[in-house]
Amino acid sequence: MLIDREFRKILAPILLLVLLVLASSLLLHGVARLEGRDVTLLRSLYHVAITLSTVGYEDVIGCAGSTPLTLVNIALIFVFMLGVAYAVSNFTAFLIEGRLNKYFQVKKIMKQIGRMNKHYIICGAKDIGIYVARELADTKRQFVVIDESAHALEILQKEVPSAVAIEGDPTDDAVLARAGIARAQALVAALETDKENLYLVVAAKDIHPGIKIASRFNNPATRHKFTNAGAGYLVSPNMIGGMRIASELVRPTTVSFLDTMLRNKADRAMRVEEIEVPAGSPLAGLTLADVHKQTGLLVISCRQPGKEEFEYNPAPSVRVTAGMTLIFISHPEQRILMERKAAGGK
Repeated sequence: MLIDREFRKILAPILLLVLLVLASSLLLHGVARLEGRDVTLLRSLYHVAITLSTVGYEDVIGCAGSTPLTLVNIALIFVFMLGVAYAVSNFTAFLIEGRLNKYFQVKKIMKQIGRMNKHYIICGAKDIGIYVARELADTKRQFVVIDESAHALEILQKEVPSAVAIEGDPTDDAVLARAGIARAQALVAALETDKENLYLVVAAKDIHPGIKIASRFNNPATRHKFTNAGAGYLVSPNMIGGMRIASELVRPTTVSFLDTMLRNKADRAMRVEEIEVPAGSPLAGLTLADVHKQTGLLVISCRQPGKEEFEYNPAPSVRVTAGMTLIFISHPEQRILMERKAAGGK
């Protein structure tokens, strides 16, 4: 962990000083005993302490009467001067460069991640990664962003202040573990190259075989490789961009409606959402009209379990069954209410 390595930079000189104090005390004690002086180890430690601190109360072990002790003491004074200067310079740099503050920030972030469950991991904070993070934040979903670039994470924090971010290599198993991949429900591979994203998909599946993965890809020839590696959702920025341009030309009003829904904060982040009704859900057996009465949501489409076709504008009399997928438009609070109702909560 990078910040732990930084923290160890100030612990190392402190540990060095402690070892110097102990070794010096033993050395002075040994030299004094060789000269037949009745000097205890505690008195030697006391002498080293007042020498190191520059307090200088008195010559507590009688160095003035012994050439060896005098020479050793002189040497220790210079050694301690260098040791203290080294420790102070490291600690000062640690404070001035903001590494201490960063250390506690990272500790706080790790506690946040430790409380997360069924969250999303976004690998890559540039371009696509920022938009994914913004969408998850707007719809009140928990997520962690990983990127090697501190500058990219600074930009992300300005765009999405609530983002929880980790600086590190997204393809590193240790970094993925810090992001809580074992408890995550999905991972977004939004790195810049197909090679990086493909390796990330393999690494993520190796750690958590059941995790859902959505990945960007640039070269259509690599699509099957991502599928074979375990990526269940693939997005080509070029393809999406081309479809968007065509849609702007042939259905501009529809595109404007969707853009307004995605961008207008006044509508409290309205989105087209989905939920799969779990087994044993209180919603099972109810009609869509009953669901509307309990949640205020109007189901605009549904899909029966085991089927691929959707039923659009289903009748209010259609009954909900376990495994059915319901599609509806809602803001985050309504979606959370629907999820709680489906799970048996209040």
